[in-house]
Amino acid sequence: MAPALTEDDLTGISSDAIASDDPRPYIDQLVAAVDEDRLAEPDLASYALGLAADLAEGLHDGDLALSLSARSVSAARGSSDENWTRARHAELLLQFGREDEGMRELHALRPQLTRDEMASVYVTEALLENDRAELAEEWLTAALVTAVQIVERAEPGPPSDEAREIESALAVRRFHVRRDLGLPYDEADAVAEQMDDNGPDYIYWPQTAFDRLLQAQPDAAEELGATWDEHRAMIERDLQESDPTDLPFVEVGTPDLLAALLADDEDAAPAPGPELEWPPGRNDPCWCGSGAKYKKCCLPRGRA
Repeated sequence: MAPALTEDDLTGISSDAIASDDPRPYIDQLVAAVDEDRLAEPDLASYALGLAADLAEGLHDGDLALSLSARSVSAARGSSDENWTRARHAELLLQFGREDEGMRELHALRPQLTRDEMASVYVTEALLENDRAELAEEWLTAALVTAVQIVERAEPGPPSDEAREIESALAVRRFHVRRDLGLPYDEADAVAEQMDDNGPDYIYWPQTAFDRLLQAQPDAAEELGATWDEHRAMIERDLQESDPTDLPFVEVGTPDLLAALLADDEDAAPAPGPELEWPPGRNDPCWCGSGAKYKKCCLPRGRA
């Protein structure tokens, strides 16, 4: 009897599929693991089916992707992943032309914006991935107004703390969406920017800069990774494993910062580099600058 598949096994199958010329056999493998009850834990069924749906999306096979995604939603019922899975299904419905169904699902999830601190990510991601950034901004703005009122009415204690976390998540997400839309700052944006305005948790170095830095300072490999692949994987893995409302702040290293480090000049004060925008859309160029699509580059790298 074949051994039961763990989450790492399923992720490995997906990574192999992405690297292959034909992911269909891997889709069949993921689905068979569910149908034949060969999972280490029952709640991995939704994850396996979701991975299969992502692969079918890459094939532009809407019928297969939506069928698998619907099964993933059913398998996630009652779990902590249910709303994430529903939002992903809505995203696929919109992508493959079933707009009424997709928006109906997102409208059903919209109240979670003021109840679940992670909803600001999973609800708006489905909209942003389908060129509905203006609607995402509208929903976030309305939810933030409600969240502020909830905080004002909340009694001190855990409920108040949770309400403030939701308010902060909405404010920061709204700030990012409005910035990407090129909208002028308002008072809420100014507050949200201050929440974001901390020193970086990581500095991401593009490949040429990374190679120069490690050549000059080999000991930096212990902190940055021994290779550029390791460097990218470390950052992607930590981002994936972090609370979506409290992501690590990743700054992109600039030539000025590299020059200061190579000169070992403690008095140099180069301007901060830009913040790494994460996550990109699955079909967008990867954040690392490789030129490959995110879903074929650092997304699976962080799951390996």
